[in-house]
Amino acid sequence: MRYFLCAWIVLLPVLGRAETRRLPVTADVGICAHPKETALNTGGNGRVRVKGNEHYYLFAFDTQPIRALRVTAATLHVKLAQGHLRKVAFCTVPAAWKEGSAVNKPQEGAVCFTHLAYPNVPWPLEGRAEGRTGDRAGGTMMDATFNSPQMRWETSDVKAGRDGWLEIAIAPELVQACALGLSHGLVMADEKGQTRENHDIFTREQANARPYLTVEGDPQPANVPLPKVAHVAFEAFPPAADLDSGAIRVGLGGWREHCLATKVSILNGPEPICPPVTVFSGDEVILRGLKPAGQYTVQVSFRTAHPNDFGQVEVVTASAAMAVPVVPDLKPPKAMPRVYSSAAGWRAELLPASSAPSAGGPTGDLAADMPVPVSPRNAWAGMQVLLLPPGGKATDVSLSLDELRDASETRWLTRLPLKEIRLSRVWHVPDKAGRWHAEVCVPLPNGGKFDIPWAANKVPGQVNQAVFVDVWVPKEAPPGLYAGTLRVWAGGKEVLAVPLSLDVANAALPDEFRIVGDMNTYGSPAGAMGERESDPAAYLEMERKYYRLAHAHRMTLNVLPYSQSGQVHWRGAPTIAPDGSLDWREWDERYGPLLAGEAFSAKHGYVGPGKDTPICHMYLPLHENWPAPLAKHFKPWPPPKDYQAFLQWSADLPEIEECLDGQLGPYGWAWRGALVNCVSHAHKIAGGGTRFQVYLNNKYSFREKGGRGISLWLLDEPMFADDFLALRHFGKLVQSMRQLHVPTPGEEKVAFRIDISRPTHQRNWLDGVVDLNVCGGQLYEQRRLIERRKRLFGEEYWDYHMPPSFAGDNLPWSAWPVRSFCWGATGTLPWQTIGSDGDLGQADETALMYPGRKFGLDGPVASLRMKAWRDGLQDAELLRMLKAKQGWYDVQLRAFVAAALNLDGAKDGRDPSPDAGIVTFRGVTAGKIDTLRRLTLLLLEP
Repeated sequence: MRYFLCAWIVLLPVLGRAETRRLPVTADVGICAHPKETALNTGGNGRVRVKGNEHYYLFAFDTQPIRALRVTAATLHVKLAQGHLRKVAFCTVPAAWKEGSAVNKPQEGAVCFTHLAYPNVPWPLEGRAEGRTGDRAGGTMMDATFNSPQMRWETSDVKAGRDGWLEIAIAPELVQACALGLSHGLVMADEKGQTRENHDIFTREQANARPYLTVEGDPQPANVPLPKVAHVAFEAFPPAADLDSGAIRVGLGGWREHCLATKVSILNGPEPICPPVTVFSGDEVILRGLKPAGQYTVQVSFRTAHPNDFGQVEVVTASAAMAVPVVPDLKPPKAMPRVYSSAAGWRAELLPASSAPSAGGPTGDLAADMPVPVSPRNAWAGMQVLLLPPGGKATDVSLSLDELRDASETRWLTRLPLKEIRLSRVWHVPDKAGRWHAEVCVPLPNGGKFDIPWAANKVPGQVNQAVFVDVWVPKEAPPGLYAGTLRVWAGGKEVLAVPLSLDVANAALPDEFRIVGDMNTYGSPAGAMGERESDPAAYLEMERKYYRLAHAHRMTLNVLPYSQSGQVHWRGAPTIAPDGSLDWREWDERYGPLLAGEAFSAKHGYVGPGKDTPICHMYLPLHENWPAPLAKHFKPWPPPKDYQAFLQWSADLPEIEECLDGQLGPYGWAWRGALVNCVSHAHKIAGGGTRFQVYLNNKYSFREKGGRGISLWLLDEPMFADDFLALRHFGKLVQSMRQLHVPTPGEEKVAFRIDISRPTHQRNWLDGVVDLNVCGGQLYEQRRLIERRKRLFGEEYWDYHMPPSFAGDNLPWSAWPVRSFCWGATGTLPWQTIGSDGDLGQADETALMYPGRKFGLDGPVASLRMKAWRDGLQDAELLRMLKAKQGWYDVQLRAFVAAALNLDGAKDGRDPSPDAGIVTFRGVTAGKIDTLRRLTLLLLEP
């Protein structure tokens, strides 16, 4: 780390009076972020829109008259064509752009939302002065401006002037940055997007309403005292290296109080060899794509309001490139026949667990052999057997498969058999187009009778029956080959014998679920089985059956304990006594066995991972209406009942801290006190084994059409500034628990969780307050942003971009956790998981566990998609273990997975194209997943 002091120059102040300049806007354009308009240029429009997160105003102005001024005040004057702008934000712009002359259509070389210069040059990332065609992660106007950690933005209230003109103050530092050439104009955003109003302003194309700035400033003195800067640190930076390049990190400390901006350049002589990086905020610059271990001359220049700059130059050695993982050669796996037939005319086909076979006949041409499935220990191993009776019909059919026995060649070592085997018949569900899909696994006990076709299922043309075979491999099972025989009986006679084999590897999955499968739902699933809260014992026992089914699949049922109306569900929170104390008795009765692990014990018939282990994670009841009701604490209250009036009312509210009397008001103290009590109490039961989530799910959209919603913000999937600011407020309440003088037992197990589909709009509002960030497709699209947030703020990421259902086989569900983990997510979750009786007659992608009462069962049953998802979670857990063992970064993990699955794009490390195989996992097959599993298990061998 290098420290330096800049000398002070002694001078007499230059006296002068403030001067005012009127600066015409010299270029302006509307930037359209609506999905259908992102490539449009509006440089020729006479009016453009400024609206929420869909439309922005990008403008530049004549800076020549103010280059010798120290700006003290600035105002943008624009004329409103329609709407009611209340509050806006201005942000610096890192690169030069061309206004264009098009009217709502793409124009080559002109600026638009997706391109700095359409169609080849994206917006630059990380504060660079130029866009690069190789930037594929992000690269939109939002990535380059408001959501760039290097840029600076400031908000401003809008003041109405005469004749429709608006007067909007701009922070002097932003205008100064333009005057010094540090910012290439400014971009303006609407901060009150919740109104959904269309705000149109006139551009410079409108002769009688051209926008302009008025700027006040003092003449710049000839000499200025140079500020004292704390330090600059230069270092090789392996985390930002790639498979064929190195990286350098420049740490910047203590500069923002005195300086306007920092520029970082790599020099080759007096001129930079790549575009300089301009930093208006933040404490670091990452220089990527460098020659591995190459030496570079790095210049850091600090800029004040004065045109002169100062700084430091140093020669720095870049980090080495990341080592490319070596993929070992695999021996040919043991094989077993794929198709069996008998003299009685029966046929059986062995299929991967992820298959979704048609009920209408055989699957088609199959290879003669298939690899013997391989499994780690402490895991389930599944496969399907498709039974085809002669003529497509059979009655009084039964199956038996008691155990898989030692089939190794070393007979001197006797292994205990694998006895925990589950057989299930597969039930089909129709979609809206009338296509039928294999879906529900209905448990079938040994000797249980059934017919083919399944009369109750009513599948047109059914001539076969798929059977799912699930084998539990306990962690104490010795590695080796196991085999058994599935016997098929009809009319009391054995009609077919199907040999089955399983290869057990040495590696064992942990009982703790470090790769998470979150089965989110919005109320207790016990009701789906007909249980009612009026019979608490039966209700809770049924609920725990759902929890056990999820747990056995390495998943966690996560029941949200409150509603959109702000009401806590039955026993979802401790009872608050009049004196403010909490009564935990009923809450303990509901959640205690889950937290203690007793619900997953053998005495309840539990078989699977995490036996006697506390539930992985769960929601706490805290939300905006509990423990302290909004009606009592939020001012002003009540909100209008009319939805449009409510949106206008909410846009005119003061900051949330003012409405709730700050972090230390009665509302904040009630929240903080309840959180401390919840965490301390639950920790006593769980003993540190459960992670508790504070999650705000509610949305004001549930107020529409006389709805029951209580929330004043979009707390789930936030869209606009006020939504993010509300999340920040609650996140700070959670963080404040960790800042108490007396530590709270279990506080390290508390996570402030947000479900945010639009991380590109979060700016810096949530920096340092989020523990768990659940997002969708932008996990892949915003990978630079997400990598940074993980590294600097310790955020964990889950992926809720659910794979397709009922569109073929279930392999996308198996690949989902693997793909997500490759891109940095440690969990996956659908937004809903609990099916109803009606879903058994109509395909529903959100039904993963079904009520079993239609089949005479006293509990829920799993779907084939749930089985496939479980297999993916097990594979991702193995990859997590391998990544830790090898010390790999995500880039190296992706390279290994891409090689195993034969996917393209891994050589591009962090920046493959959006359609590359390593991003989409397109072309993955069950055979390739099997190869990846075998390679991972091989490398995990001691």
